[in-house]
Amino acid sequence: MTQLTADIVICGAGIAGIAAAYHLTVHQGVPHVLLVDERPPLTLTSDKSTEAYRNWWPGPDAAMRQLMNRGIDLLETLAQGSDNRFLLNRRGYVYATADP
Repeated sequence: MTQLTADIVICGAGIAGIAAAYHLTVHQGVPHVLLVDERPPLTLTSDKSTEAYRNWWPGPDAAMRQLMNRGIDLLETLAQGSDNRFLLNRRGYVYATADP
């Protein structure tokens, strides 16, 4: 068995695990981050996504909108820094109903 050492071990190589590893290494300067998963990275990540996102959330306060705005800012920063390798695109939303 190979013996590995790491500063931080992340269990799970899905979207959240890979995002955490990225931010720890790139933005926090952690030199040795190890992802542990029994499957290849992103194996169980949904391929059914519409890749749509929004920053409009009705509710009692602005908490969800603020959270989404921060997330969108992070995505746009990553897109700019990677020459948009993951093809971020503001597609928009259309709401339709059968009831007038």
